Amino acid sequence: MHDETKCLKVPAANGAFASLSVPVHRASTIVFDSVDAYQNRRSAMYDGYSYGLYGTPTTRTLEQAIAALEGASRALVVPSGFAAIALTTLTFCAPGQRVLFPDNAYDTVRPFADRFLGRLGIKPVFYDPSLGSRIADLLDSSVQLVWVESPGSMTLEVQDVPAITAACQARGILTAADNTYATPLRCKPLSLGVDLSICAASKYVSGHSDVVMGSVAVNNEDIFRQLKDHSRFLGQGVSADEASLVLRGMETMAVRLDRCEQSALQLLPMLQASNAVREIRHPALPENPGHQFWKRDFTGSTGLITLFLEPWTRPLLAKAIEAMDQFAIGASWGGTKSVVAVLDQPPLRTATPAPHHGPVVRLSIGMEHPEDLRASLEKCLSILAAATPDGIANDKDLGRAQP
Repeated sequence: MHDETKCLKVPAANGAFASLSVPVHRASTIVFDSVDAYQNRRSAMYDGYSYGLYGTPTTRTLEQAIAALEGASRALVVPSGFAAIALTTLTFCAPGQRVLFPDNAYDTVRPFADRFLGRLGIKPVFYDPSLGSRIADLLDSSVQLVWVESPGSMTLEVQDVPAITAACQARGILTAADNTYATPLRCKPLSLGVDLSICAASKYVSGHSDVVMGSVAVNNEDIFRQLKDHSRFLGQGVSADEASLVLRGMETMAVRLDRCEQSALQLLPMLQASNAVREIRHPALPENPGHQFWKRDFTGSTGLITLFLEPWTRPLLAKAIEAMDQFAIGASWGGTKSVVAVLDQPPLRTATPAPHHGPVVRLSIGMEHPEDLRASLEKCLSILAAATPDGIANDKDLGRAQP
């Protein structure tokens, strides 16, 4: 055998080998035992292996682990959380049909709905997330899919998901839930009547701010196969390396979620006491919109906190945020390190008025010691307090959004 050939023949490991970690199976080409198996490889796409893009033992293991957590029979992993949203919508909606999104949906959904779905002849409709069973008034034969996002992005309203799914089931309409906030550990949408549970594994599931991935979990084999077919049409797949990182992150997800939740709950009273904060959103707060549904449908909360600030904080807001030495400024969340995101005003809404006009700050509480986070937040709040104009500090009606 020539040396060039020897370079391609890797010896097999001697003896039995077992490990607690899932092996990383990198592959583009999948090798078949026969011509017949190769020519029928498409049939192996759902449960076996046909091409590296469509699954390896590593990605299949991750899908099985996610399905088990979701209480699902099947799960599919895709390149990002938004890829999961786009895949689900494009799989089950056709030209001339309508798809409903809550007004508080992840903000990338809106341009996707208006600029992309619209070009395909699919009409997006944004609805009041507090409708509950009253969503039935928006349903007719043209509606093929209804999305819920509970709690909603940034504004963290909790929806009455069972009431929405019941109204949709009565008309044979599919429902999909963006469950990124809660993860399957805090809420299981399929048990609430949802047909497709979507999660951005980039956040709490992987948990270390170094992976971008999404998942879709279902309890219907036909729905799964349609998703798998369309993921192939769109060229979607994830690498074994990324899948192994998510599998590793899942091992500590329960511990991380508990720590982030406990720290967030400890910090809420301090934030509530600040005159720079007009309103705090966190599902565990009794005054949070939909708190009663959170108590009923969730097993806990997480480390996400949204602050609606007083309008007069704007001049010193950047300085205050930059003084927070324990918080990185960034768009994502759900990792081990605390992150802060800042918006000059609440995200666009078209079905309901924005709750406030002032700046919005979203905190993702990480795993730092809560007292270190408290000291960091105190630096921020003390700077904001210095911006208080005379006579305005206690005027809680100034700047409130009008319906």
